[in-house]
Amino acid sequence: MQNLCNIIERWNLTQYNASAQNQGGNISGWYRVRKSWQNAASQKGAFHDLSYAKQCADANPGYTVFDPAGKAVYPVNQTASVPYAVRVSINDLNIRKGPGTNYGKTGYYTGRGVFTIVAESAGAGSVKGWGKLKSGAGWIALDFAARI
Repeated sequence: MQNLCNIIERWNLTQYNASAQNQGGNISGWYRVRKSWQNAASQKGAFHDLSYAKQCADANPGYTVFDPAGKAVYPVNQTASVPYAVRVSINDLNIRKGPGTNYGKTGYYTGRGVFTIVAESAGAGSVKGWGKLKSGAGWIALDFAARI
């Protein structure tokens, strides 16, 4: 599916979208498929038709569709309501000072167990994002935690 998204974008095949033609060609912008709006390098494609953008996002787990203004439009409700509990099943999950690998390590690990996440944020080094620990110890990569 990723190859299909690349072909559609490379050859500008979205110009043939029925919905764009039905609108008289008045297209206000592109729907972009990225890991986060700020991470332009992660972009998988840009589409005039939202349905094609959704297909591309579905084929690439961890990706979101953003409207021309940068607002996430798919998947809906991708950010979980907080607080919630997660189970960490590895011994050496680093706790960081901020939401991303570009923040320093606190020098501590979570260890295995159940932890409460009180905030979420996108950041470097994690596809699923970062979760702030209720204890105040810092942030963990949600790639290594399962919501329970």
